[in-house]
Amino acid sequence: MATKTEDKVRWNFLEHNGVVFAPDYERIPDDVRFSYNGEIMKLSEAAEEMATFYAKMLGHDYASKKIFNDNFFRDWRKTMTTEERLKITDLSKCDFREMHEYFLKKTEERKAMTKEEKQEIKKKNEEIMKEYGFYTIDGRTEKIGNFKIEPPGLFRGRGDHPKQGCLKKRVQPEDVIINCSKDSKIPEAPPGHKWKEVRHDNTVTWLACWTDNIQGHIKYMMQSTIDNQSTFNIEKLEISSEDKK
Repeated sequence: MATKTEDKVRWNFLEHNGVVFAPDYERIPDDVRFSYNGEIMKLSEAAEEMATFYAKMLGHDYASKKIFNDNFFRDWRKTMTTEERLKITDLSKCDFREMHEYFLKKTEERKAMTKEEKQEIKKKNEEIMKEYGFYTIDGRTEKIGNFKIEPPGLFRGRGDHPKQGCLKKRVQPEDVIINCSKDSKIPEAPPGHKWKEVRHDNTVTWLACWTDNIQGHIKYMMQSTIDNQSTFNIEKLEISSEDKK
């Protein structure tokens, strides 16, 4: 529903560096094997990536739910090659245990990192924050609340959500709309990609947006939570005041 403040000018100048995408998938080592009906199979990259999402869920309540398993298996088969689909027809015959153990080991390795290793990661995160975590609006530098796009994975949802287990697809630059000033330095899309669209809409305060493939919700990159809440409250007051006139 449109509000009475929708067409008000929110800024005269808006500049930012775009969003941070989830890292590309790195294939698991060859000695971490998947097997089907007792036979070891080397999965294609796309099928392997989605298989790792499920392997990480083993031992969790979700992996015991029929709706979760049915949705996962349906979406997983869409990522498979023709040969894989012909062979893998029954989830109960799939063995993800080596994958599961591999990720448990990786978790333990992260917990056992040295102070120096943790500092190195912190330093890299700070560099990313410095480059992408702030934007300029009318001469002010403000903090961005969510400049990192969620990585792909399996949708969980609450309770017995009908879409739990479905694939949350990897968001690509072609899915993202950028909003900034015409006279700003427009963020560059990653090499080999382009933005879905670049807008210059000064009646809104969001910086970028994309659509969630699970529920069709639009997700926004906006100012930090505190600033955003303040803006939201101000807008509510403005609407309330106008309604009373």
